Amino acid sequence: MKKSELQKAILSAFTQEEWAALEEGRPKAPVSPFNRETLLDLREREDFPGEAADERVRALRETVDGYLRRYWPEEPGAHKYVTAVCLAMTFLFEKPMHPPEKVHYHSLVRDGKARYFCPAREPGEGSVCEFCLSEPMGELESRREALISETARAQGEASALVQREVFRAGFQDSGILETGALSFHREVRDTCAGNRCRGYDRSWACPPAVGSLEECRDRVLGYEKLQLFSKAYLLPDSLDFSAVGKAMGDFKECARALGRQLRPRLSRLLILSNEGCMRCNTCTWPEEACRFPEELQPSIEGFGFLVSELAKQAGIPYMNGKSTVTFFGAVLYNENGRLSEEE
Repeated sequence: MKKSELQKAILSAFTQEEWAALEEGRPKAPVSPFNRETLLDLREREDFPGEAADERVRALRETVDGYLRRYWPEEPGAHKYVTAVCLAMTFLFEKPMHPPEKVHYHSLVRDGKARYFCPAREPGEGSVCEFCLSEPMGELESRREALISETARAQGEASALVQREVFRAGFQDSGILETGALSFHREVRDTCAGNRCRGYDRSWACPPAVGSLEECRDRVLGYEKLQLFSKAYLLPDSLDFSAVGKAMGDFKECARALGRQLRPRLSRLLILSNEGCMRCNTCTWPEEACRFPEELQPSIEGFGFLVSELAKQAGIPYMNGKSTVTFFGAVLYNENGRLSEEE
């Protein structure tokens, strides 16, 4: 069947009253935030070209229905919401069925296409995993472990520790630079002062709160290494600014998780990330101190870095294809600064 026909079939499974309840966040049946958001997004989309194999659609529907009747019989009214999302994610959005925070799958985006790797994927027929677009995590982990081993040999154990935690946090690329070889660009700071991102003089993470360009350079040169990391996201459309904002929020949360893992393991570190801070709705700058100083990650651009230049030096793709957005961050650390063995 055409994907547009499958979309219509999924949407027509719900009454106008059920759609209104979803919009208002009060469906009669239990619906997770992820499923609610997916269904509302599906209703707004009009760009699903191509075909979906009828037998695969039917087989997935039957498999999910059977699973729900067996393991969630007490909420039959919720079943159609789950089934609808599984069909939409697999055949229309072409992403794994589960929310990333549930199974912690990793994604790699290259040339406008994504590959997903899931640690919970089960082999064999007869399970929902048979239909999922994700691949087993083992292949990706093997490649990364080989890279981490080479990093330990060539750079040191602290660099390998940072790289391992970068990958565990969900980032897709990593590259290591010596801070002494970095360039700091006043024109980048001038762009910040132009306030195109509306963060200048409004956040502890942005200029002028982060200090002058010379002060930022001195902070960076207080460390030996800068490990650049990135994560790319597929967008429904390159001009879908809502999707860009959602991707940025995910990137920031991954960066904060990385900081929480590294802070007890390194004697000193500094994490920078794209643009400003999204931790609070309203920043306390300049009247009061930062509410969460340990989670504060200054803007990488605010330190005068040209991110495209860093990416080239680190051997990381700066762009990852049509209808994608790629965000960058960096960990600054010393090679002799490792405190403890990995747990």
